Amino acid sequence: MDIILLWLFLILGLILLTISIKKGSLINWLLCFWLAAYLITFVGDLVVEYQMLTYPVQLIPHFRSSALYEYLLLPLICVYYYQATVHKSLSHSIWRAFIYSGLLTAFEVILEVNTDLIHYITWNWFYSLAGQFVLLLLIRWLMRLIAGVVRRRRGRRDG
Repeated sequence: MDIILLWLFLILGLILLTISIKKGSLINWLLCFWLAAYLITFVGDLVVEYQMLTYPVQLIPHFRSSALYEYLLLPLICVYYYQATVHKSLSHSIWRAFIYSGLLTAFEVILEVNTDLIHYITWNWFYSLAGQFVLLLLIRWLMRLIAGVVRRRRGRRDG
């Protein structure tokens, strides 16, 4: 049953990916996606390396961490979050980051309790909540920083 869930998550992720890149600036969404995947990879590998949690059932057994989550699902959530907050205030973005990370954490806890997809050792739900919350805000900040640098460079080149 767990492997079927992983295949369903993969299919859902690919569908949501195709939908997300059709909205707005493809370059921005791809940059957001790859930036998130890059950052998540380091944290995910450390958490597994320090045996804070394990992923007993995997779609790609070669990885010790969850490749599906780290390279597709969580970066995709970051894209949707950024799309939803790119033109919003900081307070709105913080509130939305809390909602997104709260829903992700609740779903993760359900999976941890009811499946073999994830197993907490020294990890707990609060680490997931805080980590995802910080990740979402960090990605938004980095994307805004990059957009500001691009605008300044275009201004110098055009002026």
